[in-house]
Amino acid sequence: MKRRDLLKALGLLGTTLTVPTLIAKNGIIRKAEAKSFNISDRTLRNAQAIVAGEINFVRPATLPTEINIFMYGGPSELAGNLSNIDEINTSSQNAYPNNLLDTVANGGQITTNGFWQNAGGAAMERMLASGDMSIYRTINRVVDDSKAHRTSIFSAQTGGLDQFAPGVGTTLAAVFRTFMPDVYDPAVAAVAPIIPFASFEGDTVLFNTGDIDDLPLTLRSVSLDSNFDNPYRRLRTYQLQSDSNCMVGGISVPCHNALDDLAERTTAATGAQFKTLGDSFVKRRELDDFFSTSLGDPNALIPIDNTDPLNPVPLVNFQGRFGDNLLAACVLALENADTRYIALSTGGLGGWDDHDNAMANNRYVSRMNQLMNNIEQALTLLANGTTNSPGRTDVIINVYGEFGRNVNLNNSLGWDHGNNMNLYTFGGTTVPGRILGNVVGTTKVIGTPGQNRLFTSPADGSVQYEPFSIASTVYKHFGVTNPEVLTKDAVEAPAGFGPIANA
Repeated sequence: MKRRDLLKALGLLGTTLTVPTLIAKNGIIRKAEAKSFNISDRTLRNAQAIVAGEINFVRPATLPTEINIFMYGGPSELAGNLSNIDEINTSSQNAYPNNLLDTVANGGQITTNGFWQNAGGAAMERMLASGDMSIYRTINRVVDDSKAHRTSIFSAQTGGLDQFAPGVGTTLAAVFRTFMPDVYDPAVAAVAPIIPFASFEGDTVLFNTGDIDDLPLTLRSVSLDSNFDNPYRRLRTYQLQSDSNCMVGGISVPCHNALDDLAERTTAATGAQFKTLGDSFVKRRELDDFFSTSLGDPNALIPIDNTDPLNPVPLVNFQGRFGDNLLAACVLALENADTRYIALSTGGLGGWDDHDNAMANNRYVSRMNQLMNNIEQALTLLANGTTNSPGRTDVIINVYGEFGRNVNLNNSLGWDHGNNMNLYTFGGTTVPGRILGNVVGTTKVIGTPGQNRLFTSPADGSVQYEPFSIASTVYKHFGVTNPEVLTKDAVEAPAGFGPIANA
């Protein structure tokens, strides 16, 4: 029997926790007496069943918007944590630069809170002082430790140990549909939301469907670029045929309209057989209309600083391809009240797989500096709003990676794989339970001096979190009061991973 058919038979795709227990005998599934069936007892659980049957949900008075920025390749923690640099340098195979061993006050690079001044540390100090940022320095993997690239497991992009589980974004979509059907279930909602989930990095595991494979198109992620171009935009295909017309019912209309009409008439005539096709054309038309009438060039929506009437200048200045994508993500959050969760990567800055020459030509330093300077611009834009829309204080930006790096500077002047990493989190000052302006977690150096097995680890007595707690924290922001049930694993983590305090 197919797994999904079995799950349906078990009632695990429904909305109740107490279901009839079913017993398999001679290949036949038959009903037995009704009894309580706890989904968390299953080794192989269905994600939508968890959403429907186990979680506790309190609808937030105001739903936030979350922008999750992912650093592919495993970023070093050092830009945000030089607190152990003297001991690291003493034990490292190769010495760190002298200016990295002293404070800014003495001409070095270590800031007041132990950031790397030129690697985004100056911007981080400003954001920390203004109460717009917190850093969690002990996101450290203990469960299923591998210190390796494994698709989205360490990153918490799927929210659980099973790399084929639904992504965080898809799980959120199922939560919304289950607990807020008046807004997010197209069968119930009066008006379907426009782009509740968006990605500015193309295909991402944040929106892997896993076992949640029946989400309507209205709740699926839309991939955008910095100009809000998207796969549903017909203009890219038809711009060379804009003058072409087709005859529909004896009337000449543009061919792309004729294709829409054909799809809708086909769907109406054949029903469910072509429903997905018909839904896709409806989605295409909605997004085309939305972007053509509501959103244009993100740069054109940047507000102007008129404090000097003789020299008005843009209020913010985003830099590079990553900056363009971050600007577009912020504009989407400000201009579109329906958007709740946005995925973004640092691809425009380069990857973080710094085995070789991490210190050469300031590659790591430059990337971190661009990252943090652009985030500072994003916070300014979110606070002030666009020329069309007011600012918001409920937009959260999270920045994290797949795993950490060790702190030994190897013979290629790079860092190999480690576990400990930082979570940088910004904005969202009015989100309940969120406290910013903190440096959380202290680290110690572990490993063998003079060898390439030198790491940081949470110090004795320090708070520490598994990376899957990042996913749990996101679920908490959107109303799940027991988010650990969404990060359970029957063998490795039967209790699940809870949210990060105050994040």
